[in-house]
Amino acid sequence: GSSGINAEYGERAPKLGRLLVYRWDGAHLRQMAVTEVMGGVNCVTEVCGKILAGVNNKVTVYEFKEDEGLKVECKYHNTLMALYLRARGRFILVGDLLRSMALLVYRQLEGRLEDIAKDYRANWMTQVEILDDETFLGAEHCHNLFVCVKVVEEDRKMLPFAGLYHLGENVNVFREGSLVLQNPSGAPSLVHKTILYGSASGAIGIIGCIEKDLFDLLHQIQESLASVVTSIGCIPHARWREFQNDLQKAPSMGFIDGDLIEKFLDLPRTEMAKICTEVYYDFDGTGMKRQGTVDDMIKLIEDLARIH
Repeated sequence: GSSGINAEYGERAPKLGRLLVYRWDGAHLRQMAVTEVMGGVNCVTEVCGKILAGVNNKVTVYEFKEDEGLKVECKYHNTLMALYLRARGRFILVGDLLRSMALLVYRQLEGRLEDIAKDYRANWMTQVEILDDETFLGAEHCHNLFVCVKVVEEDRKMLPFAGLYHLGENVNVFREGSLVLQNPSGAPSLVHKTILYGSASGAIGIIGCIEKDLFDLLHQIQESLASVVTSIGCIPHARWREFQNDLQKAPSMGFIDGDLIEKFLDLPRTEMAKICTEVYYDFDGTGMKRQGTVDDMIKLIEDLARIH
């Protein structure tokens, strides 16, 4: 997708753009179709074998045929500016310039797009990602991350917060993937899905999805470490990681600070032992919880650190 601005006429936003389809035959890239659109093409992805594009304030499904080129099948108009699109099966997550996130479903037989849930808060999005059919990740302009879950209350379908976190980086890309070979030993993984992110400052990071029991354990360790480890500038950990933008402020929830957790490995063994006194977890994978030892925690945190 492309777009352009005619500065001679004082345009401040693109009014025209193009969608181009190419085919790679193994040696050459050949243009198969090109069509003009009324607006700038912000993003392009695939849904159910069709082309999905965010063009200014519209989300449009195009069908491509070699003899006919690109043909508009349906449009969704209820966005201020459709900047980011992610698709999983027939579900589509839209990241809006100002209206946070919306979840759409593509009714292929009926040839239409329907919104099935929305985050009604105002968030200036910088990227979105689908974690699973019910859970969605977003990044916004004040360097925060948040997670929404799909909830149906009577006739109103919403995307309430399930996680809030101040990252301190302006995230502009999410990609599912990993920086290392997953489970080379064949052992069960502590992290069952990883999302890579890139920021405007050049930072690359990783977000992992974990089970609730492990989350509860790490949250307990995080709270203990926050009172022991001194941060730069002596800023309290809870204050640094709290979600804050132009409209709202809330404590961090649903996220674990991996950088802080790994500082456990730098503590004196006596401090490690104090933190482990009230730790109970299924360290052996038998389904039975027991009190953890310093060696148990060291092994657990080192295993988690291997994902990056």
